[in-house]
Amino acid sequence: MTARLITSTEAGDASASPWAWPFAQAELTAGLRRHLGQPNLALTDVQPVTVQHQRPSIGRVRGMLVGYRAGGEEGSCSLVVKEPRGTTRAGLAGAGRREVGVYQSLATQLPVRTPALIAAAPAGDWLVLEAVRPVRPADRWKADDYRKAVRGLAALHDRFWGLGDDLNAFPWLGRPLEADFSVHVAAAAQAIERIVTSGRPEALAAEPERVTMLARLTAQADRIAEPLHRLPFTLLHGDYWPGNIAVVRDGRQVVYDWQMASVGPAVLDLLTFVTKSQWWFGELPLEEAEIVRCYREELAGLAGESWADDEWREAWDHARLWRFLQEWVDLLAASPDALLGASTHALDQLWLDPVAEAVASRLGPA
Repeated sequence: MTARLITSTEAGDASASPWAWPFAQAELTAGLRRHLGQPNLALTDVQPVTVQHQRPSIGRVRGMLVGYRAGGEEGSCSLVVKEPRGTTRAGLAGAGRREVGVYQSLATQLPVRTPALIAAAPAGDWLVLEAVRPVRPADRWKADDYRKAVRGLAALHDRFWGLGDDLNAFPWLGRPLEADFSVHVAAAAQAIERIVTSGRPEALAAEPERVTMLARLTAQADRIAEPLHRLPFTLLHGDYWPGNIAVVRDGRQVVYDWQMASVGPAVLDLLTFVTKSQWWFGELPLEEAEIVRCYREELAGLAGESWADDEWREAWDHARLWRFLQEWVDLLAASPDALLGASTHALDQLWLDPVAEAVASRLGPA
């Protein structure tokens, strides 16, 4: 169905047009004029289209095909409209504000390719981005795609390596281990209380040792974070995995969904890349050990940073503990048993069992 443009005679009567986008036509027109370098561009048609290869995101994502006239010629372009909902946590910067900030303030400094920002609300209530069409979906990535993504992640971290204080110039960036620390810990504590009170999900509530483990995570959150604080801080994508990376025709990769952009130790991004890929796709064409080795070698070559194996294992364990505390405890508390039941093996293998082992080895006896 075509979303008809509002004519000048209809401008005073919103009910006369089916325009259903969160921005005015003038904002879209101005953004396209800047993007295409066509000061006289005029819209001729706007149609909603299906977004291909879409995975769960924070908020609403829609596709848009825009027809326009510029320089006496007709043209069209595919766009994506994002409407982030709320914040990643109560008390934190809005997800949309973070993403707008990255595109407007940091994109030109990034060593990775990002979609072009066409227009956006200042607070990130909506964004219009160029649509990026991957040559293959994320679940069909090859080993070389994973290697290239890992090298891109290392390049991103290297660009801002040790610049945590400099990144204070961007107050909308998340700081999970610093300013936002208490917010995440409080959210996890509330989630644990809901799990105990409701007895759901059974995968946690019915196992006393797991409930005890959860309680230790919040009670000893400072100990979990302490080794991570000793590492250099850099810019984190926050949700870097194949679902947020498009392999395009020229072989390059385009990285999007910067709603979780933050400042912290690089190991958090790599852990997210590995665990989220395994959660969604199961066995990967590149084993976890090879992904980690590729990243460590790449970063050593770029930033000259290297870890002894025992130092890396400590960082990896504490990164897993923190990401489970920061994200998964709240997520599990809100997940119905039926949904978790289909993912019991993956949940045990990727999170609950490794977290229990890390708690025992890194935090000591209860």
